[in-house]
Amino acid sequence: MNLLNITAAAAAPAGQGNQLMSFIPLILIFIVMMFFMSRSQKKQQQKRQEMLDRIVKGSRVLLQSGMMGTVTEVKEKSFLVEIADKVVVEVVTNGVADLVETTEENKQA
Repeated sequence: MNLLNITAAAAAPAGQGNQLMSFIPLILIFIVMMFFMSRSQKKQQQKRQEMLDRIVKGSRVLLQSGMMGTVTEVKEKSFLVEIADKVVVEVVTNGVADLVETTEENKQA
């Protein structure tokens, strides 16, 4: 009887070790997935920052609200955008969805 209990007790920790080893591939997959997701997010942030850096006076922009306008002034954290004749609104940088076009004069400057 004692020999049977000893072998059963010795086998139990090995079974727990095998269970831990079976989770290692899942953990590795999760780590790799998180790495690629963060890398992709950094690329998108860099691309957006480059787009915001290209905005100059006279650029046509699409706002998050769906309106399009022409940038009349570039500030540190915002833009003044003319959305209609004599209608100028101040838009924070996060409010700009996309740069539609930049005039030829502004591209060379």
